[in-house]
Amino acid sequence: MKDNNLFEKAVKASARYCELKGYEVVEQNWSPEGSEESIPLIAYEDDTLVFIDVKARNGLDGFVPESETDRETMEILAAKYLAQTDLESNVEIRFDIISLMVVREDRAMLKHHINAFSVAA
Repeated sequence: MKDNNLFEKAVKASARYCELKGYEVVEQNWSPEGSEESIPLIAYEDDTLVFIDVKARNGLDGFVPESETDRETMEILAAKYLAQTDLESNVEIRFDIISLMVVREDRAMLKHHINAFSVAA
């Protein structure tokens, strides 16, 4: 079960992190109409549209495994977003994962996996 308060704080912290790194955050917790699934963050990094999954865990038990991101769901949601928005026809897209391990109320470690769905050659 997802801790909604922790998740909302993680999304906001991740959005701030992205903005500090020069991303332009355009959506937080975007969900297509009638769906319970959502993409935590959608942002631009230069000319690349980035769909970002956010994971968070309280305590010192480590980061949430990246394998818990459902690639198929993220890709389907991204396709729905692209179908519902007016973007350039040749926009480059990427999928990232941001994972936070909250070590105390006001402090967390953050791991940003850029291009998380790529396969190393």
